[in-house]
Amino acid sequence: MKIFLVQSKGGVGKSYVTKLLSLMADKEQTKTFFIDADNASASMTKFFQGIEARKSPYIFYKSENLLGTDKKIDRTKFDNLLAQIEKLENVVVDFGAASSEQLLYYIQEEQKNDILGVIKDLGIQFYLVLAGGGSIKESVEYAQEMKKIKGIEKLVRVVANEYHGGVNGKSVKEYANGDIQITSLHEDANSEGQREWNEAMNTGVVYSDIEAMTLIRKKRIVSYLDSIFSQLK
Repeated sequence: MKIFLVQSKGGVGKSYVTKLLSLMADKEQTKTFFIDADNASASMTKFFQGIEARKSPYIFYKSENLLGTDKKIDRTKFDNLLAQIEKLENVVVDFGAASSEQLLYYIQEEQKNDILGVIKDLGIQFYLVLAGGGSIKESVEYAQEMKKIKGIEKLVRVVANEYHGGVNGKSVKEYANGDIQITSLHEDANSEGQREWNEAMNTGVVYSDIEAMTLIRKKRIVSYLDSIFSQLK
């Protein structure tokens, strides 16, 4: 599993998907490295610092700025990232809005040097997150720019985030022909159970925390996660 989570629209759920992937790694006891390339948000840092005390032997985290002083992808930093990924079996890189946009420009510029060939040889997949509601227009615009890169479609999986609603009467998955569908834990976004889950995902949770929950809560969350994990694999 080698994943670049990308989307130039902020707030679409990239970090949430990264957190779900960390729970999957923890449950399946798969050593996975998580790299936060979103230097404009503290969301990931807060989550992984929150679980640091649990000392899971399967989750490793660090933050890495891939942008240079000109706010573009720094060639040396990106090459070093790929060198790290080459040595790892499982790695997830969460690109922020700005770094996602610059990554797209970088790939466009480096097509002549077969950058996609390098990414493919390393086994990296792009997880492109699309969110409904008011986020869909900008989400889709980024997707359309990605599609202009010849050959990239074979490396992209579309993650449809339904948290902010659908699109023109359709789910985001239907609208965008998504490969993976992420829904909320509860239908009622303001329910106590959903608020508790949101708080756990903000402050940090590992799979053993879920296993220690009361029976009904645990059953609901395990069922929810299993439905997502089966798509992410």
